[in-house]
Amino acid sequence: MSIAGLYLTEEDCKLAVLDDGLEILTLETNEEMIEHLEQVKILAVNAALKTGRELDEVEEELQEEGYVFSPGENDETLRRRAAHLNQLIKQRGLNTELIRYDPMITSKELAIDGDQALESMGINPSDIESSHEFDAALGAVTARFYDQDQFEDFGVVVPEALHNT
Repeated sequence: MSIAGLYLTEEDCKLAVLDDGLEILTLETNEEMIEHLEQVKILAVNAALKTGRELDEVEEELQEEGYVFSPGENDETLRRRAAHLNQLIKQRGLNTELIRYDPMITSKELAIDGDQALESMGINPSDIESSHEFDAALGAVTARFYDQDQFEDFGVVVPEALHNT
């Protein structure tokens, strides 16, 4: 089973699947995404998974901890798309768990600011050609930390820092 990060947009989405190596895919529809999730155990997506017009308690706690991120209510279109994807996963009987990540938070917490930092985590960045692909790879890294129970969940999964600040 692999893990993955999905940088969700309204058009071309980037899916970074992490198994023996890193595979980056560009997908347009949720149906296309489902085809690539059969072997994915954890999928980190950069969209809110719950509805809400205001910050919920865990998002407020995240802000109080000093994190800057885009609250769930800021992009209802992406939230709906993520909810639809989750619905398709359940309808198809896939065992893929969706978690929410924020690329800026993962980047800051794990000090991943470029290809060399990804390489230090055992990920070959040679197929990454854009910032959205890099952000999808950060999602896969977040999913790995989640899988290894090295995270805090504030509604956004925050990997445990590898450095002292």
